[in-house]
Parts: sequence; structure tokens; C-alpha cells
Amino acid sequence: MKRSPSPQHAQAPHPPLRTWQAACLTQALASLSTAHPHFLCQATPGAGKMRLAAELANALIARGDIDHVLYHGPTRAVVRAAVETLESHLARPMNGQLGAVGASLTYHALAGRLEALKQLGQRHRVLLIWDESHHAAGRTGGEGPNQWGMALMALERHMTYTLALSGTPWRTDGSCLPLLRYLDVAEASSTDAEAGDTSADAGWEANSDEAVPAQRLQPDFVYPLREAIRDGVCRYPHVQLVDNRAIKLTDFHPGTGRQETRRYSSIPQLLRHPTMGYPTLVRLSVPMQRLLTLGGQQLDALRRQDPSAAGLVVAADIAHAEEVTQQLEAIGYDVCLVTSRDPSSHARLKAFRESSAPWIVSVGMVAEGVDIPRLRVCCYLSHIRTEQYFRQVLGRLLRRCGDDDRDSFFYALNDTWLAQMARRLSDDLPQDLATVSAGADTSVSVDGGGAVPSEEAPSAAQAPAGAEAVPPTASSAEEVAVSWGEDEAQRSVGVAPDVAFSEAFFERLIALRLTNTGEDGS
Repeated sequence: MKRSPSPQHAQAPHPPLRTWQAACLTQALASLSTAHPHFLCQATPGAGKMRLAAELANALIARGDIDHVLYHGPTRAVVRAAVETLESHLARPMNGQLGAVGASLTYHALAGRLEALKQLGQRHRVLLIWDESHHAAGRTGGEGPNQWGMALMALERHMTYTLALSGTPWRTDGSCLPLLRYLDVAEASSTDAEAGDTSADAGWEANSDEAVPAQRLQPDFVYPLREAIRDGVCRYPHVQLVDNRAIKLTDFHPGTGRQETRRYSSIPQLLRHPTMGYPTLVRLSVPMQRLLTLGGQQLDALRRQDPSAAGLVVAADIAHAEEVTQQLEAIGYDVCLVTSRDPSSHARLKAFRESSAPWIVSVGMVAEGVDIPRLRVCCYLSHIRTEQYFRQVLGRLLRRCGDDDRDSFFYALNDTWLAQMARRLSDDLPQDLATVSAGADTSVSVDGGGAVPSEEAPSAAQAPAGAEAVPPTASSAEEVAVSWGEDEAQRSVGVAPDVAFSEAFFERLIALRLTNTGEDGS
């Protein structure tokens, strides 16, 4: 007998599936089997991956393939948003209690519940939804395996099916994603050659002193940004990189202690100086105020047409977020500050989603998996410069609400790495990031080593899983140690470099040309 939905989870009819969702659902239902129990959906942020996951779970339950649904996500905010979607479409709770259709938890909590979840899989048929799959690694280099990836590998053998979801399904630390399908680059190269693509690798990469085979991740279904823009699913991203024509840096020579002044005509030139790093630059008041001013002007223009339009500021750390909040409030804006330090942050995040307040400031809580469709402007003041993090933050601006909100605006300082990432947006799966070197597997217990990314990710070491190693721009410290001679070698003082910017700020638009050819440019 068909179970009736409980009143608290009964919902109004949902809108029809988007074309890509219907196609992916059909393909997943056709391919999931005992021989092919894993399915990876790579869809650009904002495309509606959780709706697809909910519909697939519903279809598998309806045809008698599964009994329960188990959802894993990287943070509590992501999990809560996903549970809302799943419960809405499955019409049953996801709280793991009597009468529930399943349960949900963060990757961090997985190790503590692993044995109970294994027993659930042994006794019942379970679909494991593995969200933001790039956070997990099944094999890494010398620093040890990713704890979340090892837990998933220990659990998945007891699951009937697994569905992996990601808008950025690669890792840039040289490791693969567990459970998923990889092809040798040589094999992929022959496939590319048949399609007229000769840019693929020769099939081998150098690793230490030996050449080892390289493998390329093969998603089962891909829905890139250019198609989402063409279909009217996502907004077009305008990336504005802010620079300055006349910069003066005053510091002290490390050997002589003599004051020196240098002049630079761009931010990339400034960042080559050994006393100035990008993490320091994003905290300087003048460029920070310039970004906030530009973002505020753009948001004000959008709100004249759509009073619910909102902006996001991604700060470097909690103290920086508090400073940004003060800056915006001084201008006259109402600001919602959400950080992991505040126990009421999730409630504040939900209230902001449902309000018409103009600005939200965070460090990492709004960077990934949080659905606030009215966000259309971002001022990026994070010190993290990785492709995954950049795309996840940009993805917060892409989900369209209607026919009149076709554009979104992303403001950042003109850093060379950010410019490269912006130009690569037309390719949702950069092949060099999707390629890993196949090394020896390491057998490690689930509760063994391996850093787990924190929710706030305030430092490069705690950047989202897969964070790429950005070549240093020399010191990123706030202060420069100055020695005063050999006979006073023990004496040193901290001297903060003095940076002066002219008023000649300018904005450099990164033209993506995504909608037609998918080519990039500037």
C-alpha cells in the first residue's frame, strides 16, 4: 500500500524538471545497476543538483530498488539546505527516526556513525547521496589519506547505489575521488583525438624520479555553465578585477635598515615584492573600500529594479569579516554577519535568505552549497585563491529567480591567479585539474590521519578540499622583520610596509563569452 505523506511534509506541486535534470535522471536510472552502482553528476553551481537527487531517490523508491536515502554534505549549512529539498520531494522526514525515509549528516560526523550506517546498508537497500564530492579523496600523496574519503570507501560497499554531486568535481592536491570512474590519459587521449582534440596529455606524468600513469576523472553526466546560461538556468557572471595605476610601497631594507620607496603600476607588480603578499593586500583599507564601493553601487542599481537583490562579501577571517561589516554599516547599509563563532549564525542565515536585507558578510559559511538565489553581487576579499573555492563562491550568484535577473557581478582585486580562474570559467572541468597520477594505494584505518577542512577555512592549510598550491608571492605576513646589523643580530622589530594607492583605480572586465562558443578571453 502506498504511504501517504505526513501533513508536515506535504507540499504544493513542484515545477517541472529542467531539461538537463530530466536528461540526467533518465541516464542515472538507466545506468545504475549492480555492475555500475556509482553515478557522478557534474552540474554547474546553481543548476539545481539537489532537485535532481531528490527526484532520483523518489524514482528508485517507486520502482522498488531502494528502501532508504542517506545524505552526506561538507557543512551543517549545506546539509540543512539539502534536507529541506529532500523532505519536500520525498514527503517524509530525513531525521533518521521512526517513519523517516532516511538520514543526513556531515562528513565530519560520518566516522562516529560508521558502524551503525554499515548495519543499515547490510539490512536495507540504501542510496548514498554524496554531495560536494570534491571534498573527499581516496588516495593522496605523502601527507596521508583524506579521512572523509576513507570513511566513504568503508561505507560504500554496504550501499546499494551512490550518487556523487559536484559543481567542481576535481581535486588539485594530486589525489583521486573515491568510488568514481577514472580512465588512463592515454585512453582518454585517443577518445579526444577521435573528436578532433589534440590537447590531451601523452599519457604519462612525472612523479618524483619515475613516470607513472595518469588518470582522468570521467563524470557520468556533465552540465556546464555555458549550457546553463544558454538555457536560462544560470545568470551570466561579470567578473570585474580592480587595479590601481600608481602604487607606492615604503618599507625598510632587511640588510641596512634603510627606508626604501618603490612605485608600481599594477597590483600584480606590487605582489612580486617580498614584503607584500595577497593575504595582506585584501586587508588594506583602500583597496577594500574600493571593492565595497563598486559592489555597493552595482547592488544599488540592481535594487532599483529588484528590491530583494542582495550582495555577499567573502572575508579573509572572522576579524576581517567584522571590519567589513563595520565599513558597510558606516555607509548606511543593513548587514547580516554570519560566522562559525556565532551560535545563532544558521538562524541568521535563514532569516537573511527570507528577507530583503542588502548585504551578508561571511568567511566560508556562504561559500558552498548555500542557496540564496537573490544574491547577485559579490565582493571577494578572501585570501584563498584556489579554483574550487573561486567557483564555489561565484556559484552563489548564478541561480536565476526569473526572466529579468540575467546578470551577476563579481568584484575582486586584480590578482594574476584570479584572472586565470576567471578566464577558465567556460570550461567547467579543466582537464589538468581532473587528472591525477596513479600512485600506490595506502591502507589506512578510517580514524587515521588526514586533515578535515574546517567550516570557516580561514587559512590556506584549511582551504576547501582540493585546494591547489598557489606559488608564494613571497611573505604573506603582516609584518616584516628587520635586522639592525651583525652585532645586534638578536634585535629585530616588526615594521609593517606602508602602501599608498592613487585614486586612479580602474576595473578590468574579464569577458567570458560563454553563451555561444564557450571560449574565453579578456
